[in-house]
Amino acid sequence: MIPIGINGFGRIGKCVFLQLMESKSICVKVINAPDFDILHLESYLKRDSVHKYNTHFTIKIIDDDTFKWNNNTVNILRNRDAIELDWKSYNVNHIIDASGAYLTEEKAKQHNVDYIIMSAPPKDDTPIFVYGANHESYNNEKIISNASCTTNSIVPVLKHLNDKFGIKQSNFTTIHASTASQKVVDTAHSNSRTNRSIFNNIIPHTTGASSSICKILPELDGKITGTSIRVPVNNVSLIDLNVELDKITTLNEIFSSIKENRFLELTNENIVSSDLISTKCPSIVDQKASMDLSNNQFKIMIWYDNEWSYASQLIKLMETISVQELNPYFIENHCFTDKKVILRLDLNVPKQDQIITDDYRIRSTIPTIKRILRDSPDRLIIMSHLGRPTEFTKEESLLIVKPVLESLLNESIEFLPNGLNKITNDQLEKSKNRIFLLENLRFHKEETNYNDLEDSEVVQTFHGLGDFYVNDAFGCIHRDHLSIRASKLPDKAYGYLIEKELGALHTITENVSGGKILAIIGGGKMEDKLKLLKNLCKKVDHIYIAGGNINSLLKNDMADYIEEISSEKASITLMEDGLCATSLDEIPHHMSTKYLSKYDNFFDIGLKSLNTLQKLIDEHDIIFWNGTLGVVENDKYKYGSEMLLQMLNTTILKNSHKKVIIGGGDTGGFVNKYENVVTHISTGGGASIEYITFNHLVGLDLFQN
Repeated sequence: MIPIGINGFGRIGKCVFLQLMESKSICVKVINAPDFDILHLESYLKRDSVHKYNTHFTIKIIDDDTFKWNNNTVNILRNRDAIELDWKSYNVNHIIDASGAYLTEEKAKQHNVDYIIMSAPPKDDTPIFVYGANHESYNNEKIISNASCTTNSIVPVLKHLNDKFGIKQSNFTTIHASTASQKVVDTAHSNSRTNRSIFNNIIPHTTGASSSICKILPELDGKITGTSIRVPVNNVSLIDLNVELDKITTLNEIFSSIKENRFLELTNENIVSSDLISTKCPSIVDQKASMDLSNNQFKIMIWYDNEWSYASQLIKLMETISVQELNPYFIENHCFTDKKVILRLDLNVPKQDQIITDDYRIRSTIPTIKRILRDSPDRLIIMSHLGRPTEFTKEESLLIVKPVLESLLNESIEFLPNGLNKITNDQLEKSKNRIFLLENLRFHKEETNYNDLEDSEVVQTFHGLGDFYVNDAFGCIHRDHLSIRASKLPDKAYGYLIEKELGALHTITENVSGGKILAIIGGGKMEDKLKLLKNLCKKVDHIYIAGGNINSLLKNDMADYIEEISSEKASITLMEDGLCATSLDEIPHHMSTKYLSKYDNFFDIGLKSLNTLQKLIDEHDIIFWNGTLGVVENDKYKYGSEMLLQMLNTTILKNSHKKVIIGGGDTGGFVNKYENVVTHISTGGGASIEYITFNHLVGLDLFQN
């Protein structure tokens, strides 16, 4: 992890620190907070008039200059003169300056560290970067500015609109929440309207966002102007952006394009400002408040939490600065221009009668594909398996995926029906296309048995397909297969999906926030869960076992096993009641788990058990759910799993700090069929289980230094 310092511990400094408590890549080692009384630290961090967040961390004061949170040591400095701050003695070479006092390169250099991010627009020519707009052009500049909160909100939207439709002219008004610089009562000797009481007034104000915007997007110079008004709310602001576009379009087309931009969010709910407190995205477009003004002119309304989302942007920018040092194999750190790229994905989608029933895995791959295409590679070959065939079958052909990919990418894709052989090489040489989809890898026995067939045509063709290997197939990265582990190319990277999946699972395996973890383990075969639970019981606080697992536990003598896992950190609770029958075709009856006969099996959870589960969900901060609670393919036995999902949705909506992670596989497929607000749905059930169990996936071995 990269150790950093925070200079200034006011609203932004505090928000940065609280969010970094959950970071897997950055840790705060030093805070410079002049006049700060460390005895008030716990109250300051755990209480806030605006934000709601996870407060399940422990604070221990070591001395007047040192404290620990969850065993992480942080040092407090107290000096207003940057020259006197010895950051490097704490191994800190990166700082976020949240004081607003060092806004020129000359002043910032007084900190005597290599990397500094200003948390306000600079007063000189210091480079400005905004994540989601121009962060990808960052080129190891040492002192940079993250501009203002308003700039971070509007610039990603302006860039998107200009890239997609072209902007003729635009203007904006930011309806901004009050800040610490304003007065609660009128003050004397004032020549500024900001010294009037914010309690009673709407106050016209200026904004420096216009000049910052043109530094970040010089193509908009002369095309945008803006102003600001301050309103009496303590957080969350709204930008009223009016644009005239070059390309003839509609409001719905604009909204559709915004949905595809990973830096923007779109809401179609009747929200108000307080609904967006503690949101991280700085550019949330309000679909219902936006308008078509006719003549290709549009009003776009953009919400942003001017504290929490701005702090999140600062953190993302710091991650951009340090990412090369942290993740040399991450896709963001590579250029694919003129490269022949091999991209291994997991496109193993569920289907029925040759119709794809859930395209979640396909949609999850699109950001990585677009990232590669952005660099204009010479060609891109996408490869995957589908099912587990051992020879060619029309039913398992990847051709079924081609139209879905083409629709999501809005690009033509050429199919390579012959898979890994010389005929494919000939097709590639003759083709003028740049995107290809290779036939199902599992049609070749070498895919799963490459070690014994190293000299075969299939293996040799695989090694010669390109000069850059990228893996974003999280769902099968735990398998020792040719396309997962055997690439010999020196240039290689992993994609956004793998990064996202590992980040979500780190919530459980590392639990840096110190929250209480509940694991809900369902599914049909207890035998498949034995190793998982032996390791999981050391990492989580409570394990709830339900579903078909109960049948194995009750009908086999597993008392010693339950006693063994109960002796670790986790408390163990078993399902108490449910619906059972002698077979799925029989009429079910309700029964306590105490009275299960040798002829019956439980096929769904009962109401008493669901009540117990609700209480456990309320008591925990992180919930990991792997395995449905019943045989959900049968309508009689999906009620329990539906109720659990409803309980989880309600809990998250009431408690924004809580996280729910779905362990992929059948559980992920089930959850995806319903409206949900869960934190993360894994694309790989087996991979997620193996990573939690062993902290290792064989496919990641390629990306180890």
